[in-house]
Amino acid sequence: MGSAGCGVDGLRDTTAGSGLYSASMKRFRRFLIVLIVLLLIPPLLAGGGVLGFLWLAREVGAGYCAKRIASGVFVAGRTAESVANEELGFIPFFGYEVDEEAKTVTAWVFPGTRRTAVYRDGLGVALALDGDVARLKAQARPELRPDLSALAAEPWPMGDAPSGHPRPAGIDEAQLTAAVDTMFAEPEPWHKRRTRAVLIVYKDEIIAERYAPGYGPEQRLPAWSMTKSVTHALFGIAQKQGKLPDIFAPAPVAEWAEDDRKGVSIDMLLRMSSGSSFNEMDFTPPADLTTMLFLNEDTGAYGISLPLSHPPDTHFAYGSSTTNVLSVILRQAYNDDDSYYALPYTELFSKIGMRSAYIEADASGTYVGSSYLFATPRDYARFGLLYLHDGVWQGERILPEGWVEYARTTTPTAPEKNYGAHWWRPSLSQRASAEAKGVTIPEDAFNASGFEGQKIVVIPSKELVIVRLGLCYFSPYKIFYDQVAEVLKALREE
Repeated sequence: MGSAGCGVDGLRDTTAGSGLYSASMKRFRRFLIVLIVLLLIPPLLAGGGVLGFLWLAREVGAGYCAKRIASGVFVAGRTAESVANEELGFIPFFGYEVDEEAKTVTAWVFPGTRRTAVYRDGLGVALALDGDVARLKAQARPELRPDLSALAAEPWPMGDAPSGHPRPAGIDEAQLTAAVDTMFAEPEPWHKRRTRAVLIVYKDEIIAERYAPGYGPEQRLPAWSMTKSVTHALFGIAQKQGKLPDIFAPAPVAEWAEDDRKGVSIDMLLRMSSGSSFNEMDFTPPADLTTMLFLNEDTGAYGISLPLSHPPDTHFAYGSSTTNVLSVILRQAYNDDDSYYALPYTELFSKIGMRSAYIEADASGTYVGSSYLFATPRDYARFGLLYLHDGVWQGERILPEGWVEYARTTTPTAPEKNYGAHWWRPSLSQRASAEAKGVTIPEDAFNASGFEGQKIVVIPSKELVIVRLGLCYFSPYKIFYDQVAEVLKALREE
């Protein structure tokens, strides 16, 4: 077993030696959970139970472990041991090797199935599915990401220095503390929240900020599907620059021009209503999501290849493949990789002070707009503030007028009224749960959401942004608006 523990872009490793996790006990407990779940799935029993599942998933598992460790080490600046023990402790029998000099990670679940993840300076980590590490290394763009470190000295929100403004009035401090305590609490022994960071911004000021042991303000953490909301912002910028056709016209995908997909528009893709056959929630190997992310070099081409299972704009089905189709459309719209790669950094991250933000590309060189953004908690809060202020940052309009309203407008096909355009909305059941607590979730609330419980909640009418980052595999993060309700109780009407 190899190891690595290197800082990246000045980010220190804040996880090694934190004492937060006992590796052997954590892995054993997670293995028991996986064992119980798998033994309850009859089809897998017929195919050999746990070992049968692991065998079917061996290639995906190897790729997942290699990619996750490599991004954790070379993008987030953590140690391989911390990622393996914390994020991958539920996977039995896997092993890995880290080559710090080559900046690669090779992992396996069964020794005969190995996958290697390769770090490319500027474009992040991708899997060398064909074994050609040198080809991926040649994609590196070391000058891509601008050095924004000088921004740290500027006042919040552009930088991290004190804003100089007084703390907002009208805060019930005891209730606010209790609300944050709730987010870090572990009320259920089997459904761990594992909150790593909570940051609350009210009236543009940070009013609460807390980190789990071993984490801090400078630690990059994965966005997972919150990256989709950043993709929404990039499409807004491209619209503003005149790079895209009418989003309600057929999407410019040549492969769709002559079949039943020809009516799919950019709007339908942004609203997860394209009718694609992709199933985000089926994890029985070979699953759509893991096949796309860990068994394909070109995630966008995978999404483009999928047939329709419903006529366009008649059925809501959340799917990461649609976002990666959008990433291909965006790349083609700029028709110049220099401009495409620079887009998030020059037109978004640098303009709103997101100096830690790092978005990864797949092996084809297209940004994985569905899943692969890393940033610090404060940078996620800055992104939330951009949407809080209708796409305007300190007087400069970054997103076109109406683009934020479009993001939070309910998609008609979403049965729970819980999706807009690459942003989520509180569901009907979440609103009912909050009402039972005596709190009304404002109608204009919306949120970016990602795997393992990543959240950026934006409520313009309350001038409120809440960031929650962690490692929650099961249900507690799905009731996150109950915790938002506790924060709202702390903000007394003036």
